[in-house]
Amino acid sequence: MQSVEVNKTVTCIICPKGCQIDVKLVDGNIESIKNYGCKRGIEYAKNEVLDPRRTLTTTLKLADGRMLPVKTKEPIPKKLLKRAMVELKDVTVSPPVKIGDVVVSNVVGTGIDIVATGNAEKK
Repeated sequence: MQSVEVNKTVTCIICPKGCQIDVKLVDGNIESIKNYGCKRGIEYAKNEVLDPRRTLTTTLKLADGRMLPVKTKEPIPKKLLKRAMVELKDVTVSPPVKIGDVVVSNVVGTGIDIVATGNAEKK
């Protein structure tokens, strides 16, 4: 059986340098990482290639018709972003809500909560 080799270039966002890090994968495992400017870049490239994650930011409906800005408490797997949006599309939150309050627990089974990034008082 022949090995599968994939080369990826990742733009590091850890610092303003924006290093273009080259990652070589063989059969889904990292074989080499080159062109990084620091050790933090190595970790970033590993995570971005093997398990890319993003913080989801969006808004949810409040019971009184206003909108509440929210985000995931931690980044979730990038491949789950659309599923999370579908899960959240019909959620309605009842005020009062304070910044940091958990408004949805365990989004798409990740164990990660959706928290308010704004306040909403009762009208």
